[in-house]
Amino acid sequence: MAKGKKPTQPQAKPWIRWGGVLVGLTLAAVIVWFVAKPSAGDPPTGDTEEAAGPGPRPLDLAADGPTVQNAAALADVPAESLASAGPAVPSGIDISNDPRLGADNARVTIVEFSDFECPHCARFHEEIFPALRSLYGDQIRWVFVNRFFSGGHPMAESAALASECANRQGRFWQYADLVFKHQTELSRETLDGHAQSLGLDLVAFRQCLENREMASEVAADQAEGDRVGVDATPSFFVNGRKVTGAQPVAAFNEILAPYFGN
Repeated sequence: MAKGKKPTQPQAKPWIRWGGVLVGLTLAAVIVWFVAKPSAGDPPTGDTEEAAGPGPRPLDLAADGPTVQNAAALADVPAESLASAGPAVPSGIDISNDPRLGADNARVTIVEFSDFECPHCARFHEEIFPALRSLYGDQIRWVFVNRFFSGGHPMAESAALASECANRQGRFWQYADLVFKHQTELSRETLDGHAQSLGLDLVAFRQCLENREMASEVAADQAEGDRVGVDATPSFFVNGRKVTGAQPVAAFNEILAPYFGN
């Protein structure tokens, strides 16, 4: 009996064969995507970071070079803790009874923490502050808070008390000018002499220096500096943004530009 041919497998139709290839390619693509995709905790890259906007960055102070004795240290703080609350007070910073200049409804409030025996504070007050006042005038509300480190500055507390007493007679800024100008000559006698040269009521001034309420106010300024993290002077909060050091006018202009359309 003749042997017939072994039966052969039926040939797959062409569309079935190509369908299998497409399914295989699809599965491979899914596997590659799954392996390559970033996890939820991976940092964004490329266009994603740009779309989110740039984060805080240090100021470029290269143009000022060696004149900047205290390097910039900028840090954005939580808006709810130190941002400006408008004409009353910057939210989170107690500036009650502190000396101030400028309009109550100014667009920008700068709270300055300063030490009358700090050389950088004197440089700021004598060189940079007048220039900023000339540029912006009452469009900026300046608030001065006494913040001193008495370990190396033995007369700082006495100068702070004296300045607050001058403020009680409406002459804080003129008194501060004299104290900073004669910073290397600070003594009980010179503090008294500055009051006399400004025509202050000396009896009231001297009584104020012995007033416990005034001492408590200066102590409260110190505590406020501690609370908001002022560990160097001068330090500033520009509508809540912290700026450390006697920065040049150009540095302040860069920070202030968004508020004044520059």
